Amino acid sequence: MSGICGVCAPGSTAIRRCAEAMVGRLTLRDECECEVMVGDGVAFGISRRWPEQQIAGIPGVRIAASTDLVETGELKRLVSRSGLNPDVLSIAESLAWAYKLQGTGFLGLLTGAFALSLWDEEAQRLLLVTDRFGIQPMYWSVEGERLWFASRPSAIAAVRGIDLGIDPAAIVQFLIFSTIPAPLSIYRRVERLRPGHLLVFENGNWREQCYWDMLYKEVRSKSKRYWACELQENMRQAVRRHLSGCAPENIGAYLSGGTDSSSVVALMGECHSPVQTFSIFFEDPRYSEIGFARTTANHFKTRHFEKALTAADAQVAMNQIAEYYDEPFANSSAIGGYHCARLASENGVETLLGGDGGDELFAGNERYATDKQFQLYHSIPSLLRRGILEPVVGMLPANGVFSLPARYMKRARMANPARMFSYSLFLNGEAGEIFQADFLEQAPRDGWLKIAEEHFARQSASQLNRFLYLDLKMTLGDNDIPKVVGTAEMVGVRARFPLLDHRLAEFSGRIPTELKLKGFQKRYIFKKAMQEILPSTVLFKKKHGFGVPLARWFLHDRKLNAFMRDVLCDPRTRQRGIFRPQFLERLINLHQHDHAAFYGEVIWYVIVLELWHRRQTARVHSTVSGD
Repeated sequence: MSGICGVCAPGSTAIRRCAEAMVGRLTLRDECECEVMVGDGVAFGISRRWPEQQIAGIPGVRIAASTDLVETGELKRLVSRSGLNPDVLSIAESLAWAYKLQGTGFLGLLTGAFALSLWDEEAQRLLLVTDRFGIQPMYWSVEGERLWFASRPSAIAAVRGIDLGIDPAAIVQFLIFSTIPAPLSIYRRVERLRPGHLLVFENGNWREQCYWDMLYKEVRSKSKRYWACELQENMRQAVRRHLSGCAPENIGAYLSGGTDSSSVVALMGECHSPVQTFSIFFEDPRYSEIGFARTTANHFKTRHFEKALTAADAQVAMNQIAEYYDEPFANSSAIGGYHCARLASENGVETLLGGDGGDELFAGNERYATDKQFQLYHSIPSLLRRGILEPVVGMLPANGVFSLPARYMKRARMANPARMFSYSLFLNGEAGEIFQADFLEQAPRDGWLKIAEEHFARQSASQLNRFLYLDLKMTLGDNDIPKVVGTAEMVGVRARFPLLDHRLAEFSGRIPTELKLKGFQKRYIFKKAMQEILPSTVLFKKKHGFGVPLARWFLHDRKLNAFMRDVLCDPRTRQRGIFRPQFLERLINLHQHDHAAFYGEVIWYVIVLELWHRRQTARVHSTVSGD
């Protein structure tokens, strides 16, 4: 990953060497533009892949910025009002002047992705900032009066070394969510700055502040037609903003065949024609939406590219992904994301627009409707539930078809968000049968859902909007965004997310809940907004997702099956101090004989974690030897 890094250590004389070491860890193989700027007590470094990644200094302020801003009109107007000409300033210089003129209030003028570090020389104050949705990440670590920061945690580890320690609590989070949620990182003494937050460091003290958050203030005085028309127009404007600065021949769109990506393609076509679209698919129809992608491509007459993926393609992507991500990351759809972005890059595309965000803003995930079924249980009068239903259900068999009422009732009685994640093997199983005792002591069971619970409790909105908020932070910010951004950057492509335009997101927060999920109809108002634009076969299709048949490949592909067994049976895996060997044996057996797709995904999580440990060991040896 390209990006920014640095160290703030007033009085230190070794900060240049520290910044240079961090830049070296940021740099990808084909990047050569690196720069370090040193001031009084602070050093900034940058590994530049895009022109908007810059270091600059103006009187009193130094800045390192990694940005992909899609609208800079307000920023330029602020700078020009001070008598400066924004057209002759770099984007980093404009941001530094904006801070000098308006303090941190200038952050409200920015649209798009950004990570910033600003050094206020007069106040001797360092500020670290990441954008509203965490598209551009920022990690940080503090010890005494010294603070390190970087776009990826390995840059901090490069200078702090093995003293950081690996966090068992982060490992459990990874196994539950397939990624490590902010503010945690894989290292004990490194945190990831949460989306929409800034960190202030001065006089050896730090404080974190939220400058933007998603709000849900439903407006019920408007008609359904109003919301549909306004939503369509807000989406249209968001897509147009995210096309800014891109030539038609250099921009394209992911096209999965789903409603979100199809909507982005449709609205892009109003500005650029033909739109370039890119799809990947699998021969197994259970994992493929290529028919819907082709329907959209034909309907809007796009210049369409597609690629069928095999198990061999998956192996190629696995190796690249394992090398790229600094932390364990097991979202298996990254395999498809990598090949889709690679296909675009091979055809001259530099920027790809994705449809990520639509599910989380407009209630498109199946689990929202599923949970509503469990909520119905609590609409039954308490006397009837406790006096009749529960005693009767308690007499039914524990297994077989007659156990369904009991299983339903058990989940219905769970509090959210625990119910939402109750299908996880690690949350559902007996922890003592999965993990080693020493590991569990360092990551006690009662803290496993703490981050999710904090997100869920932060909103006083409706149950649905609390789900949407939780998914906005974790499903998107911690998982899907790093997947798309990372796999795109691996092949030299930038990813943009028009449905995560903050103005569109704020608009969605005002839409009444019952228009997002009407009865059990998901994304109801979204479909009303797009019904005159999208083909009905795409708009009303059953949600399929962007899954990968990884579990089946582990079972039936000879090379991947051997790879799986080699990792799970290797003494290094079994002596890592995390899993009980009996659990790994049981996992292999369950994958062969019971729900292969479910247990295959769990196996993938274990494999990713083990491969990360091996790379980590190699990095430590490299650092110690000075290589």
